Amino acid sequence: MFGGFFNRMFYGNPNKPDLKKEDIEEGRFKLFFVVLQVRFWKLIQLNLLYSIFWIPAFFVVYINLIAIAQTPEIIQSVGNIQSMGFVMLLILIPCMLIAGPATAGATYIIRNWARDEHAWVWSDFKDAWKQNWKESLLIMLINGLALLIFYVNNIFYAIEGYRNLLFALLRYLVLIFGIIYAMMNMFIFPMLVTYKLKVRQIFKNALIFTMAELPRAFVIFVLSFLLFGVAFYFSIPFIIPFFIIGLTFPMLITISFANWIFDKYLNKRIEDMEEDSANEVP
Repeated sequence: MFGGFFNRMFYGNPNKPDLKKEDIEEGRFKLFFVVLQVRFWKLIQLNLLYSIFWIPAFFVVYINLIAIAQTPEIIQSVGNIQSMGFVMLLILIPCMLIAGPATAGATYIIRNWARDEHAWVWSDFKDAWKQNWKESLLIMLINGLALLIFYVNNIFYAIEGYRNLLFALLRYLVLIFGIIYAMMNMFIFPMLVTYKLKVRQIFKNALIFTMAELPRAFVIFVLSFLLFGVAFYFSIPFIIPFFIIGLTFPMLITISFANWIFDKYLNKRIEDMEEDSANEVP
């Protein structure tokens, strides 16, 4: 009964053939759905592995949400909620650091699958972890601090906004910056595992890509965020959805989009530069 389930999870569905060259040539959009079909069980397997490293962060958020829901006096005090939010984000920063190298590993595997390149779930996950762990820790530290800064600024401007219209406008500006920064993360880890760039260059390019493709980037971000949000919401009472589809399936959406962006803005330029170098007379 369960043997077939685990065989499909580890070895794939034999009734679904591997990707063909013509599938890629017809565009990234079709390729996404072909990858989703062919790699479905592998995505679940990778999600089970990757979500292990998000367990500390998941339970920090989970415990705080349960505490608020079960303690009415907390809800009655906005200040208590704000304080709990600040403490929760402080605790989340080291939890995010735990997931940093694992994010590089999961991103590398999904990037390969989204480009119809082979990747082993465990061995390639481990190799990408080793190659990018320093940069991953730094990126996650920056993300954690940015999340904390955005939260504090939003609370400050929200309170002051009741007294001064300027602060109310600044609050919306902070929210816009926060959303743009969140969208930048669709490109940060895919660039980390694809190109030899410094962290500063990765963030710079991520901002450029986000602003250059702002409407598309926003749509892709919303789709992936909704999928993650739904999985997380139903994980509050049942736990399971987050560990089955909550991470790698939204990542497949964003990384497929990042691959398309790289094809559009980076890869052709790199190929041209390599051809020019090869054609130079020594």
